[in-house]
Order: sequence, then C-alpha cells, then structure tokens
Amino acid sequence: VVLKSSEHLDKSQIYEFMKDWLGTGLLTSTGEKWHTHRKMITPTFHFTILDSFVEVFSEKSEILISKLRKEVGSQGFNICPYITRCTLDIICETAMGTPIHAQDDRGSDYVKAVH
Repeated sequence: VVLKSSEHLDKSQIYEFMKDWLGTGLLTSTGEKWHTHRKMITPTFHFTILDSFVEVFSEKSEILISKLRKEVGSQGFNICPYITRCTLDIICETAMGTPIHAQDDRGSDYVKAVH
C-alpha cells in the first residue's frame, strides 16, 4: 500500500534545492528518516494543541483581512508579502509564544531578517 509506506515516498526535484537551506529534516527527507521525523512531530498537531491556537489564528487572520481590504479596487497587488507576514505572526506567536506584529511593523529588525 503506497499511502501507508514511507518506502515509496519520493519528493520532487525542487526539494533537492531546499536541502542546502533546510537540511534533511521532515520537509526534505524520505524513507526511514522522514518516518522518524514524522513520528516525532505528530503530537504537535494533535487537535487539543491546535485548538489552543484558534484565537491567534483568528486574530492574525483579521489583521490580514483588514490589510487586504485596503487593496480592494486597486489594479492588482502581490499578495505574497501579506501572506508571509501573517504566517510569520502566527508561527512566532504559536510556536515561540512571542508576538512580533509582523503585519503592522514591517520595519522591525526581525521581520527584515526573515522576510
């Protein structure tokens, strides 16, 4: 059975380019190494843990929506920076417990360093 076996889990060629930057962790590895990393991280995504993050997801999404509303009627815009900063806000607050306000403070040293 292919879906239940990490033996047949092949990544596309693009993952090879990411290995220099990300190493061979869960995202880029295959086979037994992928399986071991996946088993370690699975409890992190248990519903009870994710449930505690809903408030942060909602708050940061509302900020994103307010930023996107300002673009309504424009000729067009690049949505990537908006999504990236929202994602950064969510990851920092949920994974590290530190709000960084990336969506409001684009000029902060931390936001500049990772974006």
